[in-house]
Amino acid sequence: MTKHPLFILALAIPLALAACADPQAEQARLDALDHKNCTDLGFEPGTEAYGNCRLKMREIRAKEEGSRSPNIGFGVGIGVSKGF
Repeated sequence: MTKHPLFILALAIPLALAACADPQAEQARLDALDHKNCTDLGFEPGTEAYGNCRLKMREIRAKEEGSRSPNIGFGVGIGVSKGF
């Protein structure tokens, strides 16, 4: 018995959204990933260098999230020029 693709999609979308709905679980996942990345790079937890590594990981993530966000804006501009 073959399942209809729309039925599978209808089940997959809510499951995917539910996974994103828990911000604490997502933050815990990101913290664990950052910890692993920094320790893999040789930084010891509890040191200033480790703290700097964790901050850099957050900065990188924030920059990546910012580049994925659409910049939509509206405005009116008036320019004054003295010719070319």
